[in-house]
Amino acid sequence: MKDFLENIRCLLTGRYEEGRTDLNTLWNPALIRVDRRMVTPSLKHVPGLTGRQKRAVRSFYRPYVRRITDRYHRYYSHKNGVFRPDYLPEELYVTEVDRYFSHREEARFLDNKCYYYRLFPHIRQPELIGMRIGGTWLDGNLAPVPFGRVKEAAAGEPELVVKRAVNSQGGYGVSFLGRGETGTGLEALVRQIPCDLVIQKPVRQHPALSRLHPESVNTLRIVSLLTGERVKIYAVCLKIGVGKERVDNGCHGGIYCGVRPDGRLRPIGITDSGRTIRRHPQLGYRFEEQRVPCLKSALELVRRAHPFLGHFRLISWDVAIDENGEAVLIEANLSLGGINDVQLCSGPLFGRDTKKVLDEVFAGRRRKWSTWF
Repeated sequence: MKDFLENIRCLLTGRYEEGRTDLNTLWNPALIRVDRRMVTPSLKHVPGLTGRQKRAVRSFYRPYVRRITDRYHRYYSHKNGVFRPDYLPEELYVTEVDRYFSHREEARFLDNKCYYYRLFPHIRQPELIGMRIGGTWLDGNLAPVPFGRVKEAAAGEPELVVKRAVNSQGGYGVSFLGRGETGTGLEALVRQIPCDLVIQKPVRQHPALSRLHPESVNTLRIVSLLTGERVKIYAVCLKIGVGKERVDNGCHGGIYCGVRPDGRLRPIGITDSGRTIRRHPQLGYRFEEQRVPCLKSALELVRRAHPFLGHFRLISWDVAIDENGEAVLIEANLSLGGINDVQLCSGPLFGRDTKKVLDEVFAGRRRKWSTWF
């Protein structure tokens, strides 16, 4: 009943509640409503496509759907100046492509940061101080302990990061405790978090990334697809913080910027509102003059981590590069990673493989019951 009422609310309002709404439970119509209301900025002042462009979009998608909206092609090409018929409309992504490649029912339970230390024991992650899972506290060695033991370990740290382990889209539920707060401040904070949580030491990022915005850990968003025995990387973007924000997420003002295969940033950055910029708004540097260090390390982390998650063939990863040049897993978005910002700054998600991917998705869709609900 709770999921049913949440779907009705999202259908009526077009809004989901951070920390409350589990997007994995939403029906396709509710996801479309939310995307049009909250995710994709208004197209009121975006010019329409030309007749030739409209025909190209319809021709490209005709083998798969009867009708295709051109709102996303309009939006992407207007913002980045490049029209491509193989842009993947985010509505089609959330209702068909992501639903085909990711087991959303399983994601409701497995997409929990408390599980990362068991799911990815071979992958570098932020150093764990402790976690609360269900009603049980575990220490940094994943042994059950009273909360007092976790509090003692935390009190000796100069800074801590406390995160909600579930329903933390867009950096929601991430808190920082500075010197003098890691003792008594921690107890007050965990009382306010109603769900599973993790307590970690902060990642000290690479100096080259710190120069891009020192207040936040600027992470790579990497989209990968598991195809048999191979992990294929389809998109790499860098998320860059702004102002005094400690997180780099777009809903906190952060900027998405595409990353070329050699690590150089692409010229255009995209804000969450869809504004395109070529320079950082506070620090003034040009994006295309910057380079991501140790990119190969981040890509190798994804290639090592993804094969274990065969029920989630399409994953959006958030990866940091630490001060020693090593990749650190921050988050794995097992479903509904969002592709608007990725396509705006890097082009069509699957590029030349778009038709190959859609062929698989829609062939599989025809073999099983409709996924409309």
